[in-house]
Amino acid sequence: MSKARVLVGTRKGAFVLTSDGKRKKWDVSGPHFAGWEIYHVAGSPADPNRLYASQSSSWFGQVIQRSDDGGVSWAPVGNKFEYDGVPGTHQWYDGTAHPWEFKRVWHLEPSLTDPDVVYAGVEDAALFRSGDGGQNWEELSGLRKHGSGPRWQPGAGGMCLHTIILDPANPDRIFIAISAAGAFRTDDGGKSWRAINQGLKSQYIPDPNAQVLIYCNNNFRNAERAFPGKASTASLNLSTFIALYNYGYRNIYELGPRLDPKQSKLPFESSPAKR
Repeated sequence: MSKARVLVGTRKGAFVLTSDGKRKKWDVSGPHFAGWEIYHVAGSPADPNRLYASQSSSWFGQVIQRSDDGGVSWAPVGNKFEYDGVPGTHQWYDGTAHPWEFKRVWHLEPSLTDPDVVYAGVEDAALFRSGDGGQNWEELSGLRKHGSGPRWQPGAGGMCLHTIILDPANPDRIFIAISAAGAFRTDDGGKSWRAINQGLKSQYIPDPNAQVLIYCNNNFRNAERAFPGKASTASLNLSTFIALYNYGYRNIYELGPRLDPKQSKLPFESSPAKR
């Protein structure tokens, strides 16, 4: 009977779930790396015992882990991710120039044919490749040096390369996606790239004439239970405004201060938020 395996990354560690072909009962192994955020866990199609995990912490930083026995044991491998040459700048949330800075690995994609070859999508957005099981990493800098690179901006979760797809019919063809720069494709193993965003425009969002109403915990009084501490005079959360503005919304409003949460209707009476 066939077997199934699910690799799970959470904010409190990694888990390996296994079951038979019926998938009615699952055995759970973990948490591995308890207390750590696991951005991605991936298994090698060429060797099911070879697993890779991206382990991250705001306190301890980034660690790449590897297992050669299906997740029973793990060991850290190479964690040196250096941009090729002078990194340069991309756009920040407010449109100003901001230097490229490595923060963490969002996605790991093992080769379809070689367990020692694995790709890593990182934040700030770039694509790296290892040919020795994760011990050493080299940037495929043709992507970051694409002509549009200096105009890339982060999405609400950061400027991350979050998706890598390898073409099983052509080992030199790779698809990737970046928040918030779009999707790109290479046909020469990562030396050159082209954007493949045509046709990906939503017909509904954003509506430039839509009015967006935002309320925060500082807008309320007489609450039955206390809201998290926030100055009553605090204005609209700036990161929320910037994200909405970057999506194309222009009519962004904030509720007037100190509204009663028991009101059945919330008045739309504030002035537009300042850019």
